[in-house]
Amino acid sequence: MLANNVWSFAGKSSRGPVNPMTLQPFVNYNIPGGWYLTSAPIVTANWETGQGDRWTVPVGGGFGRVFKIGRQPVNMQLAA
Repeated sequence: MLANNVWSFAGKSSRGPVNPMTLQPFVNYNIPGGWYLTSAPIVTANWETGQGDRWTVPVGGGFGRVFKIGRQPVNMQLAA
């Protein structure tokens, strides 16, 4: 999981406050034969906005396979 939150605490009083958060969980499920399922959505929250506009939670995922071309390992992935 990658987590980040930025706060404004100094500066000109005429500027608005800043308080956004970003979360990115990394999920990977391995399947036999070199196949896997994956998802890494970037979830955001703006703590300075109204309740209805605060969160962005995307839906998505993908699949891929690790294989060799000769002796070179290759990772191919398709995600949306």
